Amino acid sequence: MYGVAWFGILGPLEVTAAGRPMRVSGRSQRELLAVLLLRANRLVSIDLLIESAWPHAPPASARRQVQNAVGRLRNTLTGGGLPGDLIETRPGGYLLRAMADELDTLTFERHVEQSRRASAGRQWDKAVARLRAALALWRGQPLPDLDNDLVVAEARRLQERRVEVLEECLDLELRLGRHHQVAGELAALAEEHPLRERVCALLMLALYRDGRTAEALRAYQRTRQESVSELGLEPGPELRRLEQAILTGDDSLKPEPAVSSPSRPRQLPPDISDFTGREGVAEELHGLLREGGPGNAVTVVSIAGQAGVGKTTLAVHVAHRLTGRFPDGQLYVNLQAYPMAPADVLARFLRALSVPEADLPRGLEERAEEYRSRLADRRVLVVLDNAVDEAQVRPLIPGGRGCGVLITSRRRLAGLPGARLTELEVLSLDQAVSLLTRILGRERVAAEPRAARGLARLCGGLPLALRIAGARLLTQDWPLERLADAMADERGRLDELSYSDLEVRASLALSHRGLSERAQRLLRLLAHLYAPDVAAWTCAALLDLEVAEVRPLIAELVEARLLAVSGARYHLHDLVRLYAKETGTQDPAPAVARALGGWLALAERAHTVLSGGDFATLHGTAARWTPAVRERAAAITEDPLAWYDTERVNLVMAVRQAADAGLDELCWDLVASSYTLFLTRAHNDDWEETLRCALAATRRSGNRRGTAVMLMGLGLLGAYRHQYAEAVVVLEESVGTFRDLGEHRGLVYALGVAAHVDGMLGRYEQAVVRHEDALRAHRARGDRGAEILLLRSLGQLLVEIGAFDRAQPYLEQALEAGRAGDPRIRAEVFYWLGQLRLGRGEIDGAEAAFKEMLGISEELRDPREEAEARYGLGLVRLETGALGAATGLLREALELNRPLGEPLTDGRIRVALGMAHHRRGEARQAIDQLSAAISTFSGLDAPLWEARACRALSEAHGDAVAARRLRERARDLFLQVGSPEAEHVHL
Repeated sequence: MYGVAWFGILGPLEVTAAGRPMRVSGRSQRELLAVLLLRANRLVSIDLLIESAWPHAPPASARRQVQNAVGRLRNTLTGGGLPGDLIETRPGGYLLRAMADELDTLTFERHVEQSRRASAGRQWDKAVARLRAALALWRGQPLPDLDNDLVVAEARRLQERRVEVLEECLDLELRLGRHHQVAGELAALAEEHPLRERVCALLMLALYRDGRTAEALRAYQRTRQESVSELGLEPGPELRRLEQAILTGDDSLKPEPAVSSPSRPRQLPPDISDFTGREGVAEELHGLLREGGPGNAVTVVSIAGQAGVGKTTLAVHVAHRLTGRFPDGQLYVNLQAYPMAPADVLARFLRALSVPEADLPRGLEERAEEYRSRLADRRVLVVLDNAVDEAQVRPLIPGGRGCGVLITSRRRLAGLPGARLTELEVLSLDQAVSLLTRILGRERVAAEPRAARGLARLCGGLPLALRIAGARLLTQDWPLERLADAMADERGRLDELSYSDLEVRASLALSHRGLSERAQRLLRLLAHLYAPDVAAWTCAALLDLEVAEVRPLIAELVEARLLAVSGARYHLHDLVRLYAKETGTQDPAPAVARALGGWLALAERAHTVLSGGDFATLHGTAARWTPAVRERAAAITEDPLAWYDTERVNLVMAVRQAADAGLDELCWDLVASSYTLFLTRAHNDDWEETLRCALAATRRSGNRRGTAVMLMGLGLLGAYRHQYAEAVVVLEESVGTFRDLGEHRGLVYALGVAAHVDGMLGRYEQAVVRHEDALRAHRARGDRGAEILLLRSLGQLLVEIGAFDRAQPYLEQALEAGRAGDPRIRAEVFYWLGQLRLGRGEIDGAEAAFKEMLGISEELRDPREEAEARYGLGLVRLETGALGAATGLLREALELNRPLGEPLTDGRIRVALGMAHHRRGEARQAIDQLSAAISTFSGLDAPLWEARACRALSEAHGDAVAARRLRERARDLFLQVGSPEAEHVHL
C-alpha cells in the first residue's frame, strides 16, 4: 500500500511516506535524490547526473553506475511505502514527478504565485498571508549536509530566492502600515545582507515611518560605507533618492491606502421624512446590526411581509441610521427590479467595490469568493431588497464579522442559518392614522378624526394603500370623509386606490378590455394559483392547451403589462391578481387541478431522473397533466436539480393549494414524488412543511394509505435530522397502517426506515434483522432502488459497529447495483466503503473511496455529501500523521456542514478535529472541540458516538481524575450499545 509522499529540501533532506519519516541512507543516494528533487517534473539527463557525481574524471562505467543508483533509489522509496513509478525513466534520463503538495519548493512557489495574484488586486493582507505561508516552509539552509557542486549551486539559488520573497513580503507589509512590526526583522536581514540595497531601503522606510528618522539615516550610512569599502561604488540612485526624501520629509513616503477611494459605495435609496409606525421594530433592527452577533459570523437580519407592507421603507430607514456603524459603505440591490441572478448581483457589487470589468471573475463561485475577500476586513452594510428565496441570497452574504446584511422578502427566509427573522405585519389602526397624519399634516387629520380612522380601516393598515390615499387627498384637496365614503364600497375600492403611476383598477380595466377572450380567461385562472411565478406549461395546463398554442396568449398579457416576465418565468402583481380574481364567473377548480397535476408529473419525472429510476417511492391515483413532461423532459433529464431550484417554491405552494382544495390524493403524491429533491438540496424545512400539510389533508379525508406514506416520510426526515425518538413514533403508526391495509410494498419501505432508526438508537441486532428481512422482501419484488438503499443502510450499520467483514459484501453489492442509479446513493456507498477500509487500516483504499465521493458531490453541488467526503479525507490524513492537512480538511467539512444544520455530522467532525489538535499538542483546542461533540451527541441520544468522543477526550484531558471518569463513561456507553469497542477502553 502506498501512502502520501512528502519531500523537503528547504532545509535538511526530508522524505515522508504516509506521515512516517523515511530514511534514505548513503551519501550517493541522498545526492541523487536531491538532484532529482531540485529539478522535479523536469528531465534530468544521465550526462548531468554523471557530471554531478564525478565532476572531474568520470569512470568508464559511469552510465551503468548511474542506472544502478537510480534502481537502488527506487527500491528504497518503494520499500518505504512510496510508488514505484515515482521516478520515471525517459529517453536520455530520468524524471521525478511530484505534485505541488508533495514537494516543499513547489508548495513555496504556489504560495508566491497566489500572493502575486492577490497583490495585483490590491488584496495585500491576503498576499502577505500567502508569502508568510511560503516562508514558513523553510527549515534552515537547503540540503546543508550535501557538498555536491550541483546541489551546492542550487542551494545558493534557493537561498537567494528566499531573500527575494522575504523582501517582497516585507514590502507588502510596509504598504499595510506595519512598519513597527517589521522594523526588527528588516534590521536583522540588513545585518545578514549588508550589500542588498532593497533591504536597506525597506529598513530605512520602516524606521522613518516609525518615527526613527536618525536610525533610518544611519542605516543608509552603514550600507554606503559597506558598498564603498567592498565594491568601490556609491549606493544606487534609488537609495540616494530615498535618503534625500527622508531628509526633506517627503509626503510620498507615507503609506498608500490598500483600497482606492471609489470602493466605498453609498448605494442606499433616499430615506423618507415621514417614517412612522415602525419605530419599535426599527430600533430593534438597529440594535441587532449595531451590536452584531456572537462569534465571528456576519450579522444577517431578514424582514418578511406581504407586498406593500413597508419592508423596503423600513430597511432603507434603518440602513441610513447605521452609516456610522458601517463606514466602508452600503451596497443595495432590488432583487426583483429585473431578472437578478446572484452572479449578476455579485458583478454589480464587485464593480461598486472598484473591481474593473475586465477583472470580474466569470462564475458564481469565483465571484462570491472575490466578493467575500473584498469585504473580509471591512465594515459594509449589504441591503438585499425583495429577495425571492434563500438560494438567491446565500452567495451575497459576506464572510467577515464586520459586515451586516439586511434582507427584505415576501417569504420568511428561515433557511438562512443564524439569520434574525422579523415578521412585518400591517399597521395597527393608531399607527395607520399616524402615517396619514405625517402625510397630510396634523391639522387636516385633527379636523376629521373619525374619517381618518375610517380611511385607515379601509386601507387595511397597508402602508402602500395609505400612501396612495394620502397622495390623492393632497393633490385633490378632498375632505377625508369624501375618499372614505368612496372606498367604503368594495366594488370601487381598487378604483379609488390609484394615483399617478400607482394607479390600479382604472388602467387594469382598460387593459383587460383590450384582451382576447382566451387571454382574459388565462389571466383569471392564473390569479387563482398560489404559485408566485409560473412557466409557460402552467398556462397551457390551465387552459388544457399545448404550450405552442398558449404562447400567443402569454405574449398578449405581457404586452398589456398585466403579466410580468422574468426570463422564462411569468408572475402577476398582487393588485393585478386581486383585480383578475374578481373577473369572470366560471369555476376555476378543474383548471387548477390540471396545473397541480402538471407539477406532480414533473416532480415524478425529476425524482426518477435523479434516482436513476422510480425507486423507493409509493404513488397515488391522482391525475397527471402529462403534456408538462413533454415540454420540460429535456431540461429535467439534463439537470433535474436545476428544474427543482426553479420550481421549489411552486412545489410547496402546490401542496398547500391541493390540501386547501381537498385534493388529498394529489397532495400526498406530490410530496412523495418530491422528497428526493428536498433531501438532495437539504431543504428539510420545506420537506417537513409539505409532509405535515399533506398529512393533515389525508387525515381529514380518511385517506389511510396517503396518511401512512406521509408518516413514513416524517420518519425518514426524522432520521436525517437525527430526531430518532420522534421518528420512532410516526414510523410505528406508518407500519401499523400499512399492515392493516395489506400494503406490502409500503410496509417493507417503512420497515427499512425503521431498521435504520433502530441502528442509530443502538438497537443493532434488531436493526440488522429488520434490514435483512426487508432486503429479502425487496429482492423478491424486484424493487432495485429500494434494495440499493437497504444494502447501503445495512452496510453502514455494520461498519458503525465494526463488523467490517459482514459489511463489505453489502456495500460492494450496493455499489455494483447502483452504478446507473442515484448518484447521491453512490456517494454514500463510497463514504461507507471509505470508513470500512479506514477501519481495516487500508489507507490508500479509503482515500480512493472518499475521493470518488468528493467527485460525485462536487458534480451534484451537494454540500452535505461534500462535507462528508472532506471529513473522510481528513480522517485519512489524521491516520497518516499529516496533521496540518487533516485540520484543514476537517475545518472545510465543518464550514460546509454549518448551514445544513446536521448535528451528528458536526459532532463527528469535531471528534476528528479534537484528535488532530491533541496530536499537535494543542490541548485547549482539543478539549473545546471534543466537549462540544459530547454535548451534541448527548442531545441527539447517539450513545456510540458519545462514547467515542468521551474516549478521545480522556486521552486529551490533562486531569487524571477527569480522564478516568471519561473512560468509565465511554466504556458504559459502548457496553450499552453492545459495541466491541468497549474492550479497548482501559481503565
